[in-house]
Amino acid sequence: MANKVSLSAMQEDMLKELFNLGVGKAAASLSEIVKQEILLSVPKVSFQTAAALIDMLGIEKKIVSIAQDIGGPFQARSILLFHEDNSLVVVKQMLGEHIPEELLPELQEEALTEIGNVVLNACIGAISKTMNKTFCVDIPSFQQAGPEQIFSSNNLRDDNVILLLEIDLTLKQSDISGYLAFIFSPDAVLNLQDEVNEMLKRLGAA
Repeated sequence: MANKVSLSAMQEDMLKELFNLGVGKAAASLSEIVKQEILLSVPKVSFQTAAALIDMLGIEKKIVSIAQDIGGPFQARSILLFHEDNSLVVVKQMLGEHIPEELLPELQEEALTEIGNVVLNACIGAISKTMNKTFCVDIPSFQQAGPEQIFSSNNLRDDNVILLLEIDLTLKQSDISGYLAFIFSPDAVLNLQDEVNEMLKRLGAA
């Protein structure tokens, strides 16, 4: 659970820097894909329990998620999360204002899956380069449901640890909030901490 995870200030700073690099690369890639400037905020990084994250999302809200498994020096399941209304705004602005409203739900899955793939691969790419380790990322899966159902279908357990990134996505007409959650087993989060410690040692900071 989240209260079992204790990071030093240097470990937290290293994780934030890694994900900041990844989010910056994701923004550049998305901007190139849609031919417009997209800005992604410096992510707020925290460890959360499933219950806390469900409360943040809103238990009665409809959520869109793009989930992918990560393998390598540590294993995790990543889930990009948007509220349903925000996800349709993202799709419309990325595909163009000329897209009829009635077509947006049909295009939603493909467009958001591509976003999730770009964001995750950029984050993992930054981590991989900094750690000098190889990771593999599985095929993304799309789901639209309440937060409890989404986490249940992703086999979230009480002993899982959730590393949460809160990200603001800025397009030409809207500011939209989303979340990128990395779900770890207790053993996997210890592996993550070990890898962070190795990076700090190489940098002479530990």
